[in-house]
Amino acid sequence: MSGIDVCRMMKRRLKAAGLPGHFSPHSFRVATVTDLLGQNVPLEDVQYLAGHADPRTTRIYDRRRRKVTRNVVERISI
Repeated sequence: MSGIDVCRMMKRRLKAAGLPGHFSPHSFRVATVTDLLGQNVPLEDVQYLAGHADPRTTRIYDRRRRKVTRNVVERISI
């Protein structure tokens, strides 16, 4: 199965479910990794499932860290 086949299959399934068809396999992957991290699944487990060689790549998807960083920056901004 090629990448194009996966995209077509996703679009058909999204349409059948009445959802917008602008999602891609990558957006689904990003949503899944972000959701797993949001459920406090250990970073190493998510890294393995995502196939990332470097944990820094997986941390990019951790929205909790971004929110904390953003809050700290907002509090110290003059």
